[in-house]
Amino acid sequence: MSFRDSTSPRRGYSEFDPESGEGIHRKKSLIRPERSRIDANHPRFHYTQVANQEADHIKVQPSSTGIDPRKSMELNQSRSHISDYANPPNQDDEEDEGIPLMDIHNGSPNVSVQNDLKGGREVYGLNDEVNDYGNNPKRNQVISSVRPITTPIKNEKPKHDIYFWKVYCYAITFWAPPPLLRLFGLNTKDRQFAWREKIGLISCILYIGAFVAYLTFGFTKTVCASQQIRTRINHVNPGYLIINGRAFDLANAMHPKAAGIQAGEKILYSSMSPGGRDGSFLFQNVNGNCKGLIKPRDNCSIPYNGDELAWYMPCRLFNQDGSTEVNNSFAYYNGWACHTSEVARDALYDLKVNGDVYFTWDDIKNSSRNLVVYSGNVLDLNLIDWIQTDDVTYPELFNKLRDDHTYRGLDISLVLTNSEERQAARCLTEIIKVGVIDSDTIGCIASKVVLYLSLVFILSVVVAKFIMACWFKWVTSRKQGATMYDNKSWAKRNRQIENWVDHDNGIGAEVKTVPVKARANYKSAKTNRQSVFHKTQKLSLGPNADLSQYYDNPKALSKSFKYTTMGTQAALLGHNSYGKKGLKNNASKQSNLYLTDQGSSTDLLNRPVSSYNPFDGMEDNYVINGLAPDMIHPDVVPQPPVEYQPFGYPLAHTINLVTCYSEDEDGIRITLDSIATTDFPNSHKLILVVCDGLIKGSGNDETTPEIVLGMMSDLTIPKEEVQAYSYVAVAQGSKRHNMAKVYAGFYKYNDDTVPPEKQQRIPMITVVKCGTPEEASSPKPGNRGKRDSQIILMSFLQKVVFDERMTSLEYEMLTSIWRVTGLMAEFYEIVLMVDADTKVFPDSLTHMVAEMVKDPEIMGLCGETKISNKAQSWVTAIQVFEYYISHHQAKAFESMFGGVTCLPGCFCMYRIKAPKGSDGYWVPILANPDIVERYSDNVVDTLHRKNLLLLGEDRYLSSLMLRTFPKRKQVFVPKAACKTIVPDKFKVLLSQRRRWINSTVHNLFELVLVKDLCGTFCFSMQFVIFIELVGTLVLPAAISFTIYVIIVAIVSKPTPVMSLVLLAVIFGLPGMLIVITVSSFSYLIYFVIYLFALPIWNFVLPSYAYWKFDDFSWGETRTVAGGDKGDHSAVEGKFDSSKIVMKRWRDWERERRSTERQQQQQQQQQQQSVYGSATNLPVPGAAWDPSNSEKLIDNLSQGSSSGSG
Repeated sequence: MSFRDSTSPRRGYSEFDPESGEGIHRKKSLIRPERSRIDANHPRFHYTQVANQEADHIKVQPSSTGIDPRKSMELNQSRSHISDYANPPNQDDEEDEGIPLMDIHNGSPNVSVQNDLKGGREVYGLNDEVNDYGNNPKRNQVISSVRPITTPIKNEKPKHDIYFWKVYCYAITFWAPPPLLRLFGLNTKDRQFAWREKIGLISCILYIGAFVAYLTFGFTKTVCASQQIRTRINHVNPGYLIINGRAFDLANAMHPKAAGIQAGEKILYSSMSPGGRDGSFLFQNVNGNCKGLIKPRDNCSIPYNGDELAWYMPCRLFNQDGSTEVNNSFAYYNGWACHTSEVARDALYDLKVNGDVYFTWDDIKNSSRNLVVYSGNVLDLNLIDWIQTDDVTYPELFNKLRDDHTYRGLDISLVLTNSEERQAARCLTEIIKVGVIDSDTIGCIASKVVLYLSLVFILSVVVAKFIMACWFKWVTSRKQGATMYDNKSWAKRNRQIENWVDHDNGIGAEVKTVPVKARANYKSAKTNRQSVFHKTQKLSLGPNADLSQYYDNPKALSKSFKYTTMGTQAALLGHNSYGKKGLKNNASKQSNLYLTDQGSSTDLLNRPVSSYNPFDGMEDNYVINGLAPDMIHPDVVPQPPVEYQPFGYPLAHTINLVTCYSEDEDGIRITLDSIATTDFPNSHKLILVVCDGLIKGSGNDETTPEIVLGMMSDLTIPKEEVQAYSYVAVAQGSKRHNMAKVYAGFYKYNDDTVPPEKQQRIPMITVVKCGTPEEASSPKPGNRGKRDSQIILMSFLQKVVFDERMTSLEYEMLTSIWRVTGLMAEFYEIVLMVDADTKVFPDSLTHMVAEMVKDPEIMGLCGETKISNKAQSWVTAIQVFEYYISHHQAKAFESMFGGVTCLPGCFCMYRIKAPKGSDGYWVPILANPDIVERYSDNVVDTLHRKNLLLLGEDRYLSSLMLRTFPKRKQVFVPKAACKTIVPDKFKVLLSQRRRWINSTVHNLFELVLVKDLCGTFCFSMQFVIFIELVGTLVLPAAISFTIYVIIVAIVSKPTPVMSLVLLAVIFGLPGMLIVITVSSFSYLIYFVIYLFALPIWNFVLPSYAYWKFDDFSWGETRTVAGGDKGDHSAVEGKFDSSKIVMKRWRDWERERRSTERQQQQQQQQQQQSVYGSATNLPVPGAAWDPSNSEKLIDNLSQGSSSGSG
């Protein structure tokens, strides 16, 4: 696009061009994706910020559409002086998954892997440090000048704020001034405005309900107004007289004195006996359209004036069935009963018209009469014979129509086309019309069209969900996970799960027996790393003959891995790491990718290959290549070879996040037992428990952290020596500063719940949010909510992936993971989130990880949550079918399109990062800054955001993932199952569903605005979400309408068949789904119970939830000692950021080593002062020497090949 200079002589024409002048700007459709404006609302805003901040030590690859965050930031900065912040960026053509991130120092993304990935170090470069780290002033200057991502970025306030919504809320609640609200306990402005927003939302719900009610009951009455009562031909009773196709009520009609009629005589009882007969000839329409067509003869006996005649036919009555024979005579005198006077005509107009006489098409076709239809009017052509042909003449067309029987019973409107024929037809309509055809008006037709379209649409959605759910159950779900089942095996497995849900209260036969050396209580004589307590022991690298054979042929190695994980990628880079170092012979080539019983591989994540010597003097600016191997626990779980694939796919390291609040010991024990005993290898799973404050649950003798710590053993640091570390919490005011303790060890089983032979040794880390010293005396110190517990992990993962500066708590988590696993945290790819009252089926984790590994496009998934206390009370019984249908219909349907809108927080899995290609690039998913920053948003100043972030954090995370990555998948995996205890008291259910329903409504508001979801227009997930949103809002109205229709169908006629059919389909298909898909027919009983409980589900619970829109507490769901319901929306004090220190993990590690070295020197000096000379201390045989690292590797390799330990 080019622009003409403003001095151009043609500039005057710009006023006629709407796209010229000062307001010219490029349309959204013309903006190239890589040049779109990256503002605060852009899905890649935070990612771009972080990628630019950390650009000096990570490599970022442009997306397939050409989006490069570095160039995007430069572009935004270069045009910031002309950009209009109110113009939204173009997001339609954005890359759906962001820009792949590669953990590589320095270099072009176009450089080949073999040339760029030297020694395998740069692929996982977040664990490495550039050798000139301390000598590069430019790098230090950049780091010091970059603001950490945790600091909120102040953006310009958008011009289009929620001003209209605020005005509306105040307008709709004008009758409630602040003093009145304060009388009802709403003391603060925030609480008052939240109440006003609630009323505003409720009014919107009422508007939608009123619209649905109008569309259901009022639309037809409006466009198809109630017509006069119509009477079918041959069914006109004797109280009426038919005149020109209309029935007149003669019940009270009186006739003046006339020949043959007494004065005041009732017409119905006169000698003429007109009741139920056709009197059209008594009031003939003459001299209208027939003028000029029916003409008097020269000897005409009918009074006439020119072409105007007094009558055309004899003024006689004839039967309504047309059976009366032609009679041209008059009873008393010529013109008797013709009613030609003005008075007689006025008397006719005063008669009450009951309605039209109508004919059906069957009446017309099957009649012995010569009937045709013209413009909706029924004409009896036989009545032409009554015309007094001796006195008048008429067109020959009349006789042709009468005598041509091919027209009988048909509509001749299109046959009479020219003007003469149409005039003749209009004339016939005036003189021989006997009724109208049974037809609807345009409005009635429109109402029926709307009705049928609505019916087809609703049935299409319901039937489509049913069909897709059945297809998912019997086709798609069988192929998911680690094992593919045939139909018979699949049904057997479902029965096994149901039996486990209903009867298994402990560790059943599904849990496999663990080999002796892998059991929790097994203690090896030799440790799995160079123990810090045995410093003279050398480090050993265990051989792996199966994998080492591929080092000479990297292409064969690449083909051996069908799927990409961090482990397989490290193996592929092992060729570069060792194949180019000139190892002495093939016998010395060995896998550096796993731990053996004799030693520990410390190069798995590019960590140093030697133990750190605390007595070796170093400078403060020494290079930190990794955490010290001597920190690793002596009994760390060995890592199997990377080619070890027990389930047919490469194993992926998984963090099992368990969030606790006020659960009892049994609930926590059940959850941790079920995770620890899953058949997924214990070398690839880590249990991370986060305790949300020092909380004592109702009925508990100990606080939740005390209960959890009682389930840990072999702590790397004794409990009493663990310190509290600061971090930035998800809160407002002074509570944004929080402190937590990190305990690292292994899971401690209870032999009564898990037999020793089934106990795996599982690394476990517990984070206890203990609060700052200032809140030690508060009722719930450290409590910040479940979202904060999740953000502790998510923020930590982001810092690891991007090598950002981290808090002391996050560094402690990094070292704790290192201590109990021997792995750097960046090696973990998946997070399983489980609530502390959920029991996981033994092979669930295996199937969930398998689905993640096999399809890198999947960013999140969930399993099926089942109810373990089904028959405890009527409250639990009504929930069984609701749980079933929400999974096997709603989630199954959404999963077919990869867009499950709600991954329940009690049992779901998210991908931390996804592989991108084969060049070592990874796309951060859960660790994406846009996810972390928006999910950790602590600005909750509107009712909408409070419902999103304070009540429905689990669902909001799912929505946020779909909004940020609309082209990736979130699926449902029914092979993974868990069971939980649901509320057994109605008040607890009421409180729980209040949170869930409000969260659902506000999350659907968010998702309905996402344009890039699967499909288009009516065949898109966005449209399905819109329908679901409207359906949720009108639930109370819908169940009311349903009950009304059922009552009307019972007590009135005609029966609303279509409505009943629609209800039968809507409620019957879910029941049929049970018959087709479920493995236990007991669900049919729960289906019947659910139907009777529909008023509770669709009226009581939604109505209560809507009225509680401004209640942000957790209510009765989680109770603690003291009865606090846990509202996290309160703001107390001011946040003091000076109390939180953030450094890169290498700086934390450097500080730790320096402190440790000083302590060692002080101890040495004290010993010298006591003994008078230096004590000879054992020094590790593999002391770290930065100038001789390659020689050290060769020595270690030779030592391991010769069998030295």
